[in-house]
Parts: sequence; structure tokens; C-alpha cells
Amino acid sequence: MNWNFPAGDFTLRLPVTDQDASALYALMSRQDVVDHIPRQAMSVDAQAMDELRRVAMRFETREAAFWLVENGAGELRARIGIQRINWMLRAAQLQWELADSSDLAMLQQVLPAVEHFVFSELGLHRLEMRVCEGATAHEDLLTALAFTREGVLPAQQEYEGEMISYSLWSRLSTD
Repeated sequence: MNWNFPAGDFTLRLPVTDQDASALYALMSRQDVVDHIPRQAMSVDAQAMDELRRVAMRFETREAAFWLVENGAGELRARIGIQRINWMLRAAQLQWELADSSDLAMLQQVLPAVEHFVFSELGLHRLEMRVCEGATAHEDLLTALAFTREGVLPAQQEYEGEMISYSLWSRLSTD
């Protein structure tokens, strides 16, 4: 099974720890890029190496897979991944961090390739995404990508002293 694949004008590839840390740090050191998850932006470049090592370990144990989305010039446009893979329920959670240069047109090329991989290659049935309720830019993208809004999961996580509710979106292999 090839975990790296083309997606229209883009390439999705698993990150390599030594060479991808600076690009990942540049992406994830901006708070607006990670607010929809929610999480704190990276504040030192060593965090990118730690994140890449964690992702590699989660990949080895078949818990998650995160890809770097690069354009033809090799510029990092996004990180997209699946996590919390439940092999018994045949489900996984989608997560993305998008650079300013990412847009609906890019996701319309990338997401079908990810979905094909998740549904056909891995044999999963359900792909869901949870974003902070009120993350309208991400909710608008999910709507445009034909995800179904299933509702709100109230008070799912404490973040900076507040309880965060998630908006739950999904795609099924039969959609």
C-alpha cells in the first residue's frame, strides 16, 4: 500500500522528521491555523520535531496518518490527516491545518484523494471532522465539500479556561 499519492495539482506525502520540521513549524506556529481544533500554536521550532515524532509513532501503531500537502513547487500548503482510527467501527476523524494559500479549490482536489484512500484502500466506512463550534471558515469549507453536519457535541474539551463545543461533520463511504 502506497501511503504517498498525487491529488490533482498536489502531492500528499507522509512527513519525514529531519527535513519537514521547519515547514511544519512555519505552518503551525500561527494561532489562526490551529484555532479550529483547538490547540496552542507552536512557539519554538523544537515542537515541530516533537510533533513529527508523535505522528510517526501513531502511524506505526496504525492509529493515525498525517500527510503534508505540497504544490508542484514543493511548498507546504496544508497538513491533512486521519486520526483516532477505529478499525472495528471502520471510522476515523479528519483533521487539517491550512496555510493562507489553501482554499476550496485545493481541498476539492485533495480531499477526494484522501477519501478514496480512506474508503477504498483502508476499508473504512465513516470519516468525520470535529471543529470548534463557530469556526465558520472551516464549517463553510466542509459544507462546500458536501460533508453532512450532524450536530453539536457540547462541552467536549476545556481550552484556556472555557468549555469548547464541537460541530460534528461526516462523510460516509456511501455518500
